[in-house]
Amino acid sequence: MTEQEKPQALLSGVIYGEITYWVTLIGMVIATIGMILYFIIGNQFFDANTMINELWAGKDAATIWEDAAGTKVIHGHWYLTKLAFTDAIAMLGLGLCCLAAVFGSWGSVIGMIANKEKPYLFLVFAIIIAVLLTCSAAGLISLH
Repeated sequence: MTEQEKPQALLSGVIYGEITYWVTLIGMVIATIGMILYFIIGNQFFDANTMINELWAGKDAATIWEDAAGTKVIHGHWYLTKLAFTDAIAMLGLGLCCLAAVFGSWGSVIGMIANKEKPYLFLVFAIIIAVLLTCSAAGLISLH
């Protein structure tokens, strides 16, 4: 195919791809730093041995959390208040990776509106997906 025959990517797709790529990459770097610090320092919020043993024993999540962390279950983004621990830093990186799709979706919506891309049905679906992802990440929507 020559350069003229290749289809051009829509701006919204490029925006989504770039945002998710870079946010995920940054999240992976943070998670890797957290794990490296864990191997060097070993300062962690959870007792990893207890957690693994109780996972294999088939215990429920609340029991595992209480035994491994020594506290009641902390719902939501618990790691944001525990960044002095290396496993919380790793969890921050994982959380950022999960947010990559949220940021990318909103970037895609903005790109569709700014570029006036057609068909408009894609814009409607992109807004619905962005709202659902945002509500899910904020903890407003849950599967329990």
